[in-house]
Amino acid sequence: MNEDYKQNNYNKKNEISFKELLIKLKEWFHYLLGKWMIILSFGLSGGVLGLLVSLNTDPRYTAQISFALIDNSGTSSLASLASTFGLANFASGDDGAFSGENLLEIIRSRHTVEQTLLSPVNYKGKKKTLVEVYIDFNEMRKDWQNDKKYPELRKLAYPIGQNRETFTRTQDSVLYQIYNNIVLSEDLLVQRKDKKNGIVNIDFTSKNELFSQLFVEKLMDVTYQFYMETRTAQSRANIKMMAVTADSIKNLYELSLNRSASISQININSAYQMAAVPKIKQEANAKLYGSVYAEILKNLETLKLDMARQKPIMQIIDTSRLPLKKERLGKAKSMIIGGFLGGILIVSFLLGSLYIKSLLKGDK
Repeated sequence: MNEDYKQNNYNKKNEISFKELLIKLKEWFHYLLGKWMIILSFGLSGGVLGLLVSLNTDPRYTAQISFALIDNSGTSSLASLASTFGLANFASGDDGAFSGENLLEIIRSRHTVEQTLLSPVNYKGKKKTLVEVYIDFNEMRKDWQNDKKYPELRKLAYPIGQNRETFTRTQDSVLYQIYNNIVLSEDLLVQRKDKKNGIVNIDFTSKNELFSQLFVEKLMDVTYQFYMETRTAQSRANIKMMAVTADSIKNLYELSLNRSASISQININSAYQMAAVPKIKQEANAKLYGSVYAEILKNLETLKLDMARQKPIMQIIDTSRLPLKKERLGKAKSMIIGGFLGGILIVSFLLGSLYIKSLLKGDK
């Protein structure tokens, strides 16, 4: 009996609360209806502000490139040559560093992006680094001219061919700042079309159409160069070592020939036969060194051929072409968004004021 009584009381309380809520909503509606002029004014003001934002916002251009890395490396005669001459076996390659998500991280890494920015390009008939182009169209030098804290910024430049190790602290700082602007703002997007295949998409967006195109093209070049150098690093080291060995054997071969020629012709008389031994030894040495030298040269050419086969191929699938994809906030869309935000803002303010007044009056 008590339980039924409690349940009925609970239901009645819920009914009262729901009715009170409906009454409140009705009050708020009539209150806002009486303020329709204010709400309409703020909505129109928001729409005008949205239109102004649209007109004063620079369009953004997106350059897109998709590619696939084709690795031709494999075990061939390199493995046997490496074991024969005591060289490192590089047939297995360094694919791990460039597999899966690693390749995507390498493309957007600080090293790759900064090397791209420092690459020389032909921009509107002038040859300059990409970072100089970025500084120019973002008008960064205007702010630097008035910077009293860092006066060295006024003369800051990134000339073509400057050694990275000779950069000043200011050059490093600005370059790092630009790198952060590009990566943290997600202007540079690197992703795979499908995780099951190796096709990689690179999208780069900026407010300068030509810069966007040049940036993705140079980024591709820098990435491929870095990959190729890393992939063939051990090959080049082994070839260099083999070339040094070949030069040493060649010197010994030529030295033996010279020594053999310097020994005078010996009389066939048996009394002088012992004097012919040095000449015979030098001729034998020259023959041996000549055979070894010929074999090393053959193996050296084999190593070079295998390294050429080992170089990966970057297959471009889609490339960026002018005109690029243009993105701009439309006038109508800006006005609608601005008007909506303006209306929401004034409605929130009016209801908040009404609630505070009711609290001050003690209305619960």
